[in-house]
Amino acid sequence: MKRSPDGVLGVFLLVTLGVAGCSGRDAREDLPETADRGEFRAASPARETAARETASREMPARETAVSETRSLPAYRVIGSGADVAQASALAGALGLAEDRARGGAAALVADGAIRYLDGARFQRLPTRKADAPAPGFRDERGFATSAGDDALDFEALAALRVLPEQDAVARAWAALDAAGLSVGRDIAVGHSLLEAVDAEGRYVARAELDTQVSFRDELEGFRLIGPGAKVRVTFDGEGAVTHLIYARRELARGEDVAIVPASEAPALCAAALGRGAVIAAEPELVYYAPPLSREVRRILPHYVCSARRTIAGEEVDVRKRIVPAVIDAPRAEISLRVDGATALAEASVTGGAAPYTYRWVSSARSLDGIDAAGEGGPVIKVSGAAGLRGETDTLSLYVTDADGLVATAARQLSFGRAAAGLDAARPPVPPPVDDGRAVVGAEWVGLCGGLDHSAANVDGLLKGFQEGGIESRFNWGDQRAWEVDFKDPALGGQDAYFADSVDLTFYTGHANGNGFMFCSAMNDRVLQFSDARWGNSNLEWMVVAACGPLQDDGGAWRYRWSGAFDGLHLLMGYATESFDDTTEGSKFAGYLLDDASPAPVREAWVTTAIEVQPDDEVLYAVMGAYGPGWTVPNYDDHFWGKGPVGPDLTGAARIGVWRISGPT
Repeated sequence: MKRSPDGVLGVFLLVTLGVAGCSGRDAREDLPETADRGEFRAASPARETAARETASREMPARETAVSETRSLPAYRVIGSGADVAQASALAGALGLAEDRARGGAAALVADGAIRYLDGARFQRLPTRKADAPAPGFRDERGFATSAGDDALDFEALAALRVLPEQDAVARAWAALDAAGLSVGRDIAVGHSLLEAVDAEGRYVARAELDTQVSFRDELEGFRLIGPGAKVRVTFDGEGAVTHLIYARRELARGEDVAIVPASEAPALCAAALGRGAVIAAEPELVYYAPPLSREVRRILPHYVCSARRTIAGEEVDVRKRIVPAVIDAPRAEISLRVDGATALAEASVTGGAAPYTYRWVSSARSLDGIDAAGEGGPVIKVSGAAGLRGETDTLSLYVTDADGLVATAARQLSFGRAAAGLDAARPPVPPPVDDGRAVVGAEWVGLCGGLDHSAANVDGLLKGFQEGGIESRFNWGDQRAWEVDFKDPALGGQDAYFADSVDLTFYTGHANGNGFMFCSAMNDRVLQFSDARWGNSNLEWMVVAACGPLQDDGGAWRYRWSGAFDGLHLLMGYATESFDDTTEGSKFAGYLLDDASPAPVREAWVTTAIEVQPDDEVLYAVMGAYGPGWTVPNYDDHFWGKGPVGPDLTGAARIGVWRISGPT
């Protein structure tokens, strides 16, 4: 007999990193006022923890100190990461090396980071077998799908218990100490949270799945954040490690460097975020640690910039920017010489510290002189592509100096006379070609929305798929990215030719709980949740790499986005503000298509968000649909050809939706 889950509630969140969502709030704010916020400050590696003083008590003194600061020490990099012996010792201390059936020992990767993922246990749901859907499990294009008969076990979920916070902290700290790996003294404890709702948006379950211990650090009293300052251990309820990352450089205090004072920081942020952005908070002074894959000499002060934009009447929190605070940060410019169907672009750089590396990105044209890593020299040749002559395109430049500081520049390219009018801004809509192969597509808001990194982010994604043998059907950015491409044809859109014509669509730009934004007015500037009906043509997986849209703003995710699932398998994004980034797309594609151990789509997005987002107060989110009997056929979807994929859920077969969220 099938059991109704009505009235069954999951274990409510006890300790987490509750932060405000994009123009809203997260469900974690429903905690009682006496709930522990999950932050500790440790006096020594002796397992003793004491409550950290609240930020509000420190604020007056900190604000005075920051406003007067005109110089801060640089920190020299004297060690680039962990070594093999430390990785082995950590694996032994956590019991990873002894159980290779669960994923093997912690791996020391080339950049000096230690990573471990137990794919079988990470965010594992308690399930039971239910009635399978009708036989002939095939995608609309004939791809074979799995049975999809794993159903959520509500009784087991209600009985689920996570590892107590103090135990998790003690175990993680003891293991890191035994391996001789240094960590910060501030500790934050969080959880992956599963929420299940029925077709009317009513909760039927809500439970924590794991316990995550993040070690935070400070330099000179300012937060040290970034992909190169990530130390995090995740335990399941039985105490087994399901995910681990140790990415940390060894640093030594160096000479003072002049910085932009706090009084001038809002102007610095306004310039970085572009016209139309309204600074939403005082810029925060931090030290920023780039990814370990980026060789740098020093770690330097930066400002975290937060802002809002109003687009077609919608107010959105924009993706945060991290900008160098040092006076002598590098600055880049591009000069162009156009000759017929080719152009020669040359970069000039002032400030910063040589040597420089150059990355050029054009979504629509060929670039001669780019190596396999996507880098080139200060001069690049650009060729007009067939079918694009007469159109404008943005050529983006990313210059990285020896300290990891990034300068960006961009120029509009036009070969011949630019086409006039919105209708001529792109080639005519081609009919989707169904040749039996998986395909992907991307659209993005970049410079027109004050986001310098979007072009490189999407470029890395599509190159990663191309290296894995997956072609892209479209790549439209800035004025070429159109809301109509994501809107259902029944509502006047053309998603059957674009967003819903491929297997995976990636959007990056600005969003809130209502939808995501565009610079072009084709046919308006906001894709509302009510415009989305995805999966009725082809789409399985949608990524919205923005500030949202899956935050819990008065139930936004469950009341608004459930209607987007019309065969769609997963909707991935963030539940809070997130940071503009250049590596999100390439890392996501890499995890999806890894030949040795391809990750499920959900897992690939979550681990990408954890590693890429520089601040653990950012919340990732993944949303999916339930089938008959509370089956979760798409929870462990892989990309086509990399593992099992569940069947589409449409119409009455879709009885509810779920969301998993957690701190990065």
